[in-house]
Amino acid sequence: MSKPTFAGGHEADAKAHLQKHGIYGKSASVVSNIFRISNLIRNHAETNLLQDYGLSFSGFTALWVLWVWGPMETKQLAQETGVAKSTLTGLLNTLERGGYSERSPHPEDKRRVIASATPAGESLMQEIYPLFHRIEDDAVSTLSDTDLDMTKDMLRVILATVSKS
Repeated sequence: MSKPTFAGGHEADAKAHLQKHGIYGKSASVVSNIFRISNLIRNHAETNLLQDYGLSFSGFTALWVLWVWGPMETKQLAQETGVAKSTLTGLLNTLERGGYSERSPHPEDKRRVIASATPAGESLMQEIYPLFHRIEDDAVSTLSDTDLDMTKDMLRVILATVSKS
């Protein structure tokens, strides 16, 4: 019988292996689980929702940022989306082909570019985000309200710590 994969939850083997090399700490468990959860949700969303709309998770994220915060410079959008500016160019090309976003020159500096969601992009997000939110709800459905608040607060502490680095 084969052992479950890491993604399948065989954390004890990973812990034992890292301890053998003297590099395991609780931080490894926390960070690896954050990574695993993120990837599972991302893959589930792409496979079961986003591909039906011709979106990658990164494209969805960029459109979500524009939908929520409005037009912004591409440099800031890349940062908010968590991708390189060169990767963002490809994402915006794809979103523009779908009619979901557009780019325009910055009004004060023509070398800078402003990205924005189009009315079609905003309409798409109004349709798709409730479906994505169900995936989010399902992911945390076994947590109590207290657990959700505690988890949210602790993840924000980690995010603030990593953002300072």
